[in-house]
Amino acid sequence: MTERAIGPEKKFDVRLALSFVLVAAAGVYAVLFGDPYIAILALPFFALGCARGKHPYVLTALALLPAALLLAISFGKSVATGMPLVAYDHFFLRGNLVMLAYNDWRVASGLLLTAVAIFFYARAMLSGKGSFSVFEKGGLVALALVAGYCIYAMRTEPQIAIWEPQSHYPTIRTFVKSTQATNPQLQLTAEAAPDAVPEATLDRTVPLAMTAPSDKPDIFFILQESTFLPEILLPEHRSKHLFAGDAAQRGPLRVHTYGGGTWRTEFSLTTQMRASEFGGDGLYVFHQLEGRVHRSIFSELKKLGYRTVVFYPVPGFFINAAPFYASIGVDEFYDPESLGINKGWDWKTPDEKFYQAMLKKLENSPQPVVALMLTISQHGPHATQDPMTDYVERFDAADRAYGDFIDQVAARGRRAGVVTFGDHQPEFTLRYIADETARYTTTYDIRCVNFACTGAPDLAIPRDIVMLAPDALERFGFGLDDLSLAQRSAFAGCEGDTSLCGEASRLRFNTAFSHYFE
Repeated sequence: MTERAIGPEKKFDVRLALSFVLVAAAGVYAVLFGDPYIAILALPFFALGCARGKHPYVLTALALLPAALLLAISFGKSVATGMPLVAYDHFFLRGNLVMLAYNDWRVASGLLLTAVAIFFYARAMLSGKGSFSVFEKGGLVALALVAGYCIYAMRTEPQIAIWEPQSHYPTIRTFVKSTQATNPQLQLTAEAAPDAVPEATLDRTVPLAMTAPSDKPDIFFILQESTFLPEILLPEHRSKHLFAGDAAQRGPLRVHTYGGGTWRTEFSLTTQMRASEFGGDGLYVFHQLEGRVHRSIFSELKKLGYRTVVFYPVPGFFINAAPFYASIGVDEFYDPESLGINKGWDWKTPDEKFYQAMLKKLENSPQPVVALMLTISQHGPHATQDPMTDYVERFDAADRAYGDFIDQVAARGRRAGVVTFGDHQPEFTLRYIADETARYTTTYDIRCVNFACTGAPDLAIPRDIVMLAPDALERFGFGLDDLSLAQRSAFAGCEGDTSLCGEASRLRFNTAFSHYFE
């Protein structure tokens, strides 16, 4: 009798509760971040779920799920790389996902979970049958109006400059507006004080070319993947060859990427420019700047009669590496398949295999050679529970391989300058190194084999990656060209970290570099 009077007890509906939370969170997000662009993503999914008899909260929540997922991915990318998700991330995804999934279980797991989630999402969205409700009709009109306003705003507002502060937020607005981002342009003027930028020292009427010593040495740039000196975290560890005390010069190396993005370090080394100077984080310069940079270490050494070669540990199509290097003066590009090492999908390939393949290709070359070789054996992921032990084991193997390589180079009897350097720290150092500047620091060393380097040995010189190549060439007996001298002048006093020189100095060098960029 009492139960009949009160009425049947209503059960708690988890779906409605979660839907309400997501819809409320989306509303708060849109207001706090001033981001109506969420409507653009929600509109097609909302329309897909109409006329299926769904509760208004459930339908709205389902329509918002793709936007919520995109926000989560953007936030994760922002934490990992300092840059939110943008439309031109497709450069990285196309042609690379299979290789990433093959080598990294986290990527493979993510792809599998994504496929499963898409299946269940589609089933949930397309299930049910009904007619258009008043809410659905009104919702479609409202979303269409907001989306239309956003598209209108995109067409009438100034195009987004991806280096602007507001573009660094991991929002839907950033992602949608990044679709209209212009091609990367070299930053030449200071936003705050353009009059403070001094003129470049580059004199185009009397260009100063690079000069070589009479007995030209072979030159090897060896990029050590995901490598830093273990002594930073394990003072008792001692390397025997790699970054060891028998080098003519070595020290801390400032790089401009962390945990990944090796090609940004490659770009900085070979062009003497930070990738970020072209806008944003410079993550896709190999794609976006192919054919637009007309000077590099390779192009300048080629003018002096050098054979220009790159040895890559992954397929040449990865991040557009082979075409980009060809565009900056590299005549020969070898990947694992062309070297007969593997199909290009094995990140555990020992360093010695690449050293041997490189020396075989360059054996008895009638020309002096400049070669860039990348290792891969220290690439992550490292062991989850004890990453440092895993890292040190890989480092020690790389140490031995590098020592054997130096011995073989010496046995050739040819003069050779060798530069080895870490491209970035592995991502696990985030656990141990709190200081961000320290996480962007690796190590380098410079050696002269079968000849004496110019200048006295100095085992503590800090360098920025953009300054490393000209510094090494000078130790090998080369005279620097006008751009390298302009760089040295602009960054005098902050060669170990060019960002410390301030915007005026940076833009001064950018202006000099602009003569070689279109």
